Amino acid sequence: MSEVENVQLAEMFYSQIARPILFRLSPEFVHGSTIKIGSLISKSSMACRLLRRIYDVQFPALKVKVWGIEFKNPIGLAAGFDKHGQVHPLMAALGFGHMEIGSVSHRFWAGNPSPTLLRLPQDWGLINRLGLNSVGSEIVYNRLQKLQFQTPLGVNLVKTADPEIAGEEAVTDYFQSFCRFYPVGDFITLNLSCPNTVEGRTFEDPKLLEPFLKKLQQHRLESSSPFKPVLVKISPDLTDDELDQIMELCQSHEIDGCVIGNTTTRRENLKTPQTVLDSFGFGGVSGKPLKKYVQEMVGKVFRKTGGKFPIVALGGVGCDPEMHPAQEVWEYLNMGATLVQLYTGLIYRGPSLLSVANKGLVDILLQNEISSVGEFLEKRQGLASVRP
Repeated sequence: MSEVENVQLAEMFYSQIARPILFRLSPEFVHGSTIKIGSLISKSSMACRLLRRIYDVQFPALKVKVWGIEFKNPIGLAAGFDKHGQVHPLMAALGFGHMEIGSVSHRFWAGNPSPTLLRLPQDWGLINRLGLNSVGSEIVYNRLQKLQFQTPLGVNLVKTADPEIAGEEAVTDYFQSFCRFYPVGDFITLNLSCPNTVEGRTFEDPKLLEPFLKKLQQHRLESSSPFKPVLVKISPDLTDDELDQIMELCQSHEIDGCVIGNTTTRRENLKTPQTVLDSFGFGGVSGKPLKKYVQEMVGKVFRKTGGKFPIVALGGVGCDPEMHPAQEVWEYLNMGATLVQLYTGLIYRGPSLLSVANKGLVDILLQNEISSVGEFLEKRQGLASVRP
């Protein structure tokens, strides 16, 4: 059986058999079980090799190089799936070009009480209000020290969500995590937006963000560790004024790029009954309903920075039953993204999503007579630099 046939069979099995069963179970139970089983699989080199043979279909034309890091394809796993760094070998075997673990906070934080996840199958979305739960930086750091990373790894960091940690103490808490993880992995992502916590988007406030970025900049200059790119993860719900302030601070303190974005608090035009939404309560929306807000924000940042500030787009890939996931990735690249991430799409499409998207992306390149994603990004950057 060919690689393509393997992927097609896996895709059909998930959509027709596995997903209907999983969607009858609690999403928290499914995710927790997935991590437990995935952790066991990740410890077996034989199991990971088998998964690579089924799912890890790679093409040289999809390689992307940014920040001095070579990514085998532009599609990565977003933070939130592997919060505590337990399943990196498994996810690498599925064909991701990179992945982020976390968000990791300096101290342990239990997060919000259950229920914290709600599927929106009519909208191909998800609401989460996990509350930035974390086992703490020490446990995750010790776990990562034992790993050999098989694909570029980003560590997504966040301030401990305890509302009593505020002001200068909040800056110190966040900075301690940064110092611990800066030598680890390939890049660091600073999660500035946290819409499903009591505090809201704490570090998107310039009064906290500026002193924090200043400390980070100084630490990077003085550090003996090799250079690591630092990204910020921002909300798609920012106003234009808020976005302008954050972009100005990031560029003045030598931040290397941004992830757009976190979940949205907006719930307009959802097909899910309002009674269901009201009974669940607050939380951030991801999946298909998020995509339009992320697309808008990606375009804004690309235009504001003249395409010189690498963007990682995150929102809705694999969550539109009427679109091929490769076409969704291609849209983001055309709008200004350099890399793309996904998470909710795995829930709806299953583990073959990466293989399907990568193969489809190669087909799009051929149709447009483009030799590689790298070539496309270079031409796009050239066009951006001559725009008035």
